[in-house]
Amino acid sequence: MRLQQVLLQISPITPAIIIYVIGGGLYMSIAICIGLFFLRFVFLDEEKQSASQLHVLVDPRDPLVDVVAVQGLGSTYPYTWMGKNNSTRRKAWFPFSKPKVERIEWLRRYPPEDLPAARIMAFEYNSKWLYNSDFLGLHEHASALLTALVDNRQDSPGRPILFIGHSYGGLVVKQTLILSHKSKTDPPNLRQWIADVESSIAFLGTPHQGSNHALFARVLSFIYAPFGGTYAQVLKLLSDSDRLVELDRDFKDVLSGGQTKQTVCFYETKGQLRSWLLGPMVTRTSAYLGQGDEAAMECNHDEMNKFFDRDERYKTFIETLQRLYNPLANPVANEASKDRLRKILAGRIVNGSMYSSTEVRGCTTGTRQTILNRLVDWARDSDSKRARVCWLTGMVGTGKTTIASTLCQRLERDGILGASFFCSNTEDETHNMRHLLPTLAYALGESSQKMADALLGALRDKNVADMNLKDTFTNLISSPASIDMSPFHGKTRVIVLDGFDQVKDQDRVKTILSFILEHAGAVALKFFISSRPLSEKFKKTPQLWRLDLYELSEAEVREDMKLYVQQRLGEIAERLGDEGIGWPAQEQVDTIVDRANPLFIYAATVCSYVDEEDDNQAKRRLKAVIDKAPVKGSESPTDKLYALYTQITNVASKRPNDDIDEILGLIVVARDHLSIQSIASLLFADDEADGASRVSAVLSALRSVLSVPEDRTVGVRVIHTSFPDFLTDPARSDETHHQDPFECHRKLATCCLSLMEKFLDKDDIGGLQEPDASWGDVRKGANISNALEYSCVHWISHVAEAYSLKPGSAKELEADVIRFFDVRVLRWLVHMSVLEKLSHAAASLRILELHSQASARVRKASMEARRLTSQSYSLLEDYPLQIYYSGLMRLPKKSDIAKRFQKDWNWEVTSGLAEDWERCEGVLRLGLGRSVVLSDDGRMVAACARKEIRIWSVEDLKELCVVRPPNDLICIALSSDGKIVAAGFEQGGIQIWDVETKNERVQDIGKESISCIAFIDKDQEVIYGSSKSICRYSLKSNEQLTDVKLKLEGRPLSFSRDGKRAILKDYTCIYIIDMETGEKISALDIPGFDVEAAAFSRDGEKVVSGLYNRKIRIFDVQSRNEEVQLIGHVDAVISVAFSGDDQRIVSGSLDDSVRIWSVSDGKEEMKLVGHTSGVTSVAYSDDGLRVASGSWDGTVRIWSVEPGLEERQLPSVYRWRVTALALSSDSQRVFYARDRSRRIHIRNVDNGKEERPLIVRRHHVDTVAISNDGRHAAIARGKQLGIHVIHSFPYVPRVNMKGHEDLILSVAFSPDSQKVATGSRDKTIRIWHLMIWREEGHEKKLEGHEDSVCSVAFSADGSKLVSGSSDRTIGIWDLESESAMMRTLRGHTGPVLCVAFSSDSQKVVSGSHDKTVRVWDVETGEVEQQRAYGGSIRSVAFSSSNSKIVSGCDNHTIHVWDLEGDGVAVLEGHEGAVLSVAFSFDQQKVVSGSDDTTVRLWDLETREEVKRMVGHTDSVQFVRFQEDHTVSSASDDGSCRAWNVQTGKQEKMVDALDHQVQSTALSSDDRLLAVGLKESTIRILDMETGDERTLQGHTTPVMSISFLYNNEKILSVSGDGTARIWNVEKMEEEKRLEIGPHVLWSAAFSPDPKIVAVGEWHGTIWFWNVETGAVAEKFESGQRIMLSMSFIDATHLLLRFNDAIEMWNVETGEQDEDVADTANVPILLRDGWIYSLSAPNTRCWFPLNGVSEVISNASCIVFGLESGDFVIVKFKQPTLRSVTCVSSLLLFSL
Repeated sequence: MRLQQVLLQISPITPAIIIYVIGGGLYMSIAICIGLFFLRFVFLDEEKQSASQLHVLVDPRDPLVDVVAVQGLGSTYPYTWMGKNNSTRRKAWFPFSKPKVERIEWLRRYPPEDLPAARIMAFEYNSKWLYNSDFLGLHEHASALLTALVDNRQDSPGRPILFIGHSYGGLVVKQTLILSHKSKTDPPNLRQWIADVESSIAFLGTPHQGSNHALFARVLSFIYAPFGGTYAQVLKLLSDSDRLVELDRDFKDVLSGGQTKQTVCFYETKGQLRSWLLGPMVTRTSAYLGQGDEAAMECNHDEMNKFFDRDERYKTFIETLQRLYNPLANPVANEASKDRLRKILAGRIVNGSMYSSTEVRGCTTGTRQTILNRLVDWARDSDSKRARVCWLTGMVGTGKTTIASTLCQRLERDGILGASFFCSNTEDETHNMRHLLPTLAYALGESSQKMADALLGALRDKNVADMNLKDTFTNLISSPASIDMSPFHGKTRVIVLDGFDQVKDQDRVKTILSFILEHAGAVALKFFISSRPLSEKFKKTPQLWRLDLYELSEAEVREDMKLYVQQRLGEIAERLGDEGIGWPAQEQVDTIVDRANPLFIYAATVCSYVDEEDDNQAKRRLKAVIDKAPVKGSESPTDKLYALYTQITNVASKRPNDDIDEILGLIVVARDHLSIQSIASLLFADDEADGASRVSAVLSALRSVLSVPEDRTVGVRVIHTSFPDFLTDPARSDETHHQDPFECHRKLATCCLSLMEKFLDKDDIGGLQEPDASWGDVRKGANISNALEYSCVHWISHVAEAYSLKPGSAKELEADVIRFFDVRVLRWLVHMSVLEKLSHAAASLRILELHSQASARVRKASMEARRLTSQSYSLLEDYPLQIYYSGLMRLPKKSDIAKRFQKDWNWEVTSGLAEDWERCEGVLRLGLGRSVVLSDDGRMVAACARKEIRIWSVEDLKELCVVRPPNDLICIALSSDGKIVAAGFEQGGIQIWDVETKNERVQDIGKESISCIAFIDKDQEVIYGSSKSICRYSLKSNEQLTDVKLKLEGRPLSFSRDGKRAILKDYTCIYIIDMETGEKISALDIPGFDVEAAAFSRDGEKVVSGLYNRKIRIFDVQSRNEEVQLIGHVDAVISVAFSGDDQRIVSGSLDDSVRIWSVSDGKEEMKLVGHTSGVTSVAYSDDGLRVASGSWDGTVRIWSVEPGLEERQLPSVYRWRVTALALSSDSQRVFYARDRSRRIHIRNVDNGKEERPLIVRRHHVDTVAISNDGRHAAIARGKQLGIHVIHSFPYVPRVNMKGHEDLILSVAFSPDSQKVATGSRDKTIRIWHLMIWREEGHEKKLEGHEDSVCSVAFSADGSKLVSGSSDRTIGIWDLESESAMMRTLRGHTGPVLCVAFSSDSQKVVSGSHDKTVRVWDVETGEVEQQRAYGGSIRSVAFSSSNSKIVSGCDNHTIHVWDLEGDGVAVLEGHEGAVLSVAFSFDQQKVVSGSDDTTVRLWDLETREEVKRMVGHTDSVQFVRFQEDHTVSSASDDGSCRAWNVQTGKQEKMVDALDHQVQSTALSSDDRLLAVGLKESTIRILDMETGDERTLQGHTTPVMSISFLYNNEKILSVSGDGTARIWNVEKMEEEKRLEIGPHVLWSAAFSPDPKIVAVGEWHGTIWFWNVETGAVAEKFESGQRIMLSMSFIDATHLLLRFNDAIEMWNVETGEQDEDVADTANVPILLRDGWIYSLSAPNTRCWFPLNGVSEVISNASCIVFGLESGDFVIVKFKQPTLRSVTCVSSLLLFSL
């Protein structure tokens, strides 16, 4: 055995043998070799030699990587991988043996700590050259390793492998991978698994290019060849370059497959025996693979794989190995995962912010070592108790970014760099915090598949755009990177964040930092941050380690700076050769360092300047800098820096060119980094090639201050921001190079416009002209240079800057701008779409539109372009070229842009376009709006419904944020800059969010409902109030500052802007409250119950209140005097606000209008109409140019209130939406009806002109009355009393009161409007309480009369009731007594038809069929006075002073009786019985309502008719003067109307009956019009004769009607779940289908008259066999609201949903547009696109807001709008034969 060990160690003496042979001892050498060979057979037992096997040294649980070590020649396992301690050397017993030393198996001991989760294995094979002649060759060794790997990796064949190959073992590894790779071409087998897994390789002295001892190898291979064996083959291999070249070529084919990720080649630096004799066994050249990395190892060849302890040599080795291991253990995300992340985070990733994308030069070698080593140690330290956030601070120019960049390099090399973000104030995207977290998350996910999976899981079913900042941080950083998730397999990654001081929004920076510090201990991340000095807020945070460059000693800084200068200049000296010896002088270096301290940027600029030109000029330049005297009288480091800049620019300007100032001017004011090519394109468009050379020549002289890439297409960057400051400040730069900002902006704007004029010369883009070309196709066809992109994006910015810097000095520029709008604005918008900059375009146009120095023409052109962009935003995003077609179709008729660019094509809007631009700029959908606010600059609007807050950009109407809090919202507030939104809840408490990030900044839970909320103190505080207290919350310190308890009961309505006063409302009045004490300051004389809204002026000196009585009152706060009343609204005013200058007021009312008022004179300046229900909230922008309004109609509208725009004047009927549409068979007329209307309107399709309307006849109303407060109407029909709420939204609710057993003859309201009394033919009186909404039941039933009760009236105090009866008696009822006993007054000889109390309740007046009017004393029951007239008395009333009585007779006359003077005035003029009369409050006028349907106003002094009010269509039963000097009337036609006394015009009308049209259908001959009413009947109108017939049977509204083709039958469906077929001639029901509890909305006859299709609301369709009565089959068209249907042919149905018109195949139950006769198919609608199958390639994008109804045929499509208007779009193609289409219905919104 000992001999074996000796023989095993003989190989080291081989070189001696070779020398001996060369020296002449040939025969002796041969004898020795033969002897050794003989000994091999005699002494070595082959059976004991190890076979090829894979030893598992370390096997952790759940390993991530297999580390496979392959030994070289001449050793066995485990000796190959044993390190020795030479200090423990012991004496050897045999001369040839090595001394005994202490050994350790380092491969088993050390790597497990450094490579966690690695399974470590060693491959052993017969590598001894003394073995028998059938030794295995390289191919066989590799095959054995491959087999062993397959056998040992059955459980996880996909696990990555890290190979370590020592010497010849590296060749075995290469051959192994080659064999596995080649096995892919064979039938599938396990061997190819190895080629499919990711791997990396560390080669330890592997002779890729042969050995340095190849000569000796060749001799020995010759000697050993006769004896056979591997050693001879290996020696031959090392000496055979052809074999190695072939092996290397095959291996590089393997590397090209991409599975082998990294290789590192270690080479030895020491030789064998004596290095001077033989040198390294494998030289550096031979050890290098030719690609990958290489690393030196301070040892000889035999020691490369042997380590005894963790010395420097091991550290170098293991650090390199970790760089190979980390990507395998934590693999980067696959492309599929990265693609998914890119899509989820689209538009939020800034690639240019990562350190690898920046051009920041790292620290010079040897500098900053102290601080860098500290940072690297901190990054590597795994101690969980150590701070996980390091913040490096220092002043500008001290090298923070350079340190951060170098740290990134070091961390990346170590494999622990997670992500980086370098902020720059010269690049918009890199200083926008909105991009920070998504960019970091993407980088983390890209670096680790496990992290990518965690991110994708966290973001599943979530929209990043909807997240607040806290949720964004949680979902993108803290949750997926949590320690529990172990996203980096137990390792910690470092995130580097540089330049946080350059971020604009420092509040957001602080918020992000607070999240980082809060979660730092729970995530597998560390954070390095560099910026200017740290905020005090974070100084004492335990997780934070502050490292301040100021804390470094001055000596250390100087030494680093000195070393930096020496190295930079030393590099130049080396290039100078002999001339550089002794240069630079130490004094020169010291001078530079002295001047630079502490600004590294000064030293860097000097070195760059010296190194700028050829080396021969370096000495001269350095001397020039040194000789330049410092600034006199100043020791400021920045002054020295500016002096250096002056010197540099002066030198550059001495070159023979005149372009330096123009080029510098562009660079200084450019909004982005312009490349050399871009600058040349802008300045020298005529010859760009020559221009680029000129620009390059100029910039080459400024490389010390500008980063000038060799690539002329890459942007030129300013190295430091101090250089532009120097150039643009005349106090810093001299006159020669001072850049006037105005001239710079004017020049660059002109260049941009000129470049666009050159390239935006055609409407097509890249040859594409088709309107339907998608954005992707247009993008592919576009060839937009960097210069053109810059021009498109930034030209407006430069124009606006030029306007601002020198007003009135840009005349020439103005002409260029006008020419641009006249010719190229649409082409520009197309290019902005391609560049994905539409939002930027809209915002830029708004800047130009509002610029005070721009001409009126430029401002108008900007406005039109912006409105077009907002209106067609989504179209431009997807189909840019449609801007020339669909985009222009909806513009107003007088639009300049439409006139100039409109193209002729297949579609034309024939009706519905506005004449000119209206004040409503946008309609936004929300829900039932509760509160609307505008940012001060008017660029953002926020609104809340009950459960959500939405925030939009006003310029492009793009939704920015949606927040859905869990509680019911009451009010919201928006900070002045629009960045923060606060909300108050009905359940109590507030919440505050960051708008951009949706971060929930504050949540304060309270118990009392919050009534108002506002920002104060420059948005630093939020103030909010409830009925109990007013609180202030600080956003700066995140704490509640005050909680002031209110001393009065009431509800806060508004706060002053200074946060010192509040408006409080209780039932009696409104108060001004001191918010510091809660005490009352003053009270304003306004009844609190009447106040709906109130607001302070901006200066806090005035209060405006909106009242229920329709008035607006303005008070002076100090004097408490009313200054002015604003009168004009015709319904309650429930929202008010002051303009920014307090000169105007905006109000919103239940009359659906928004109005602008002048504060000074109280005049109405503007009336904004468009809302279809009450306006609940209004807001003014600070600049007074915009108003936002929210309404119960579910919309938020943005109004432009600047002068010059058209105010839309809609007929009053336009308040109600279109509910039914029908087209004539010849497509020439459209029939439509509006909600709450019984009129059928007819309009010509071609010219949009209105024809004679048809009116559906009403049912008769028996009696009607209006409450004193004007809120309710009581309408009696038959035995049923209907209580209608007149001022409610959006329809008229009705509660039916049942109880009477016969016809109701009279109805009256109590004075407080809370009760209703009815008299009936059943001889009873019933009292109903309005607060008890019961269908049946009443408060009291009064019995006593012996005949019908004809009239009832309450006393003024409501305690008594008077009744008149057909039994000729009058009853006085005491309602306060429990029995309500009646006192009877007798005397009339005919039925008592009318009664009334005096205002003091002491008298009663009665009128009778006996033609007398009698006055009764209530106390005695005696008649005091009596008058007889010439007809039955139908109405009576007292004046307010009780001195006069007015009565109306059925002989058409009115009598006014003066009780004190016996005089009687007779008023004549009515043409029917006078059914109702009333006095005005001043007793000077009388109003009357008559059977002749008119309301008339009379002057008692002149006894003349003053006004006649016409509008009712039936007898006027009720009239009354209201407090605001309007007259209310109610009629048997079921309508209640308000009339303006001054003008006699109707101001408001409410139809309380259900005669409104629900559906319509035309017979095929256009003679009969069938109308389905909401009251459940069907009316058949004969359009020739005017006859009207009624079909009754349905019990709920008739939702759809259609005619059978021969017009003999009508098919109708209703919400009662039935479909019915009616015989038109007999007017009777023939068939009925009862579907059940389903709500049926549509029906249609098929071409087979036996089959009828019936559709449900949610899309289910039944097919009814009319003959058998059976339901044949049904199919589902999806869970969508289906409004109507019609058959195209026997197999195709046309279905109209709430968002589309589609064609479905009846047989397949699927969408199908394959029909034989396309000309017979109506126009289809899908996703806002309308198209005809007869021309499928021509479609039109025409989405509309607030569509309630849509119908189409083959030649046109008609949209009915919720506003009551409608739009007709005609398809300009010859129509062959049209299809009669049934109408669709309601609630259709795109």
